Amino acid sequence: MNSYEGVFIAKSGLTDEANQKLLSQIEGEITKNGGKVDNSQSWGKKTIAYPIKKNKEGLFYKLDFTVEPGKMSEIKKAYGLSDDILRVTIIKKGK
Repeated sequence: MNSYEGVFIAKSGLTDEANQKLLSQIEGEITKNGGKVDNSQSWGKKTIAYPIKKNKEGLFYKLDFTVEPGKMSEIKKAYGLSDDILRVTIIKKGK
């Protein structure tokens, strides 16, 4: 398994309940594909450098997780289908 670090930007207009549900969905997609979430942090609402889908602010989350490399395409595809997620950046951590 490889270690990854992901930063997720979600729509800023979400309620607290929807916010928690989205974070659970993000973590659930990793565990559904055989991965393990090591650490998750909410960085809160921040201004985005340039508008994404007409949004000037976003809720930022950072997750550290491990998963098999072959499952990354399925995980990225699932995040792309969510209307609440504006942008996802996932990088592989070095050894």
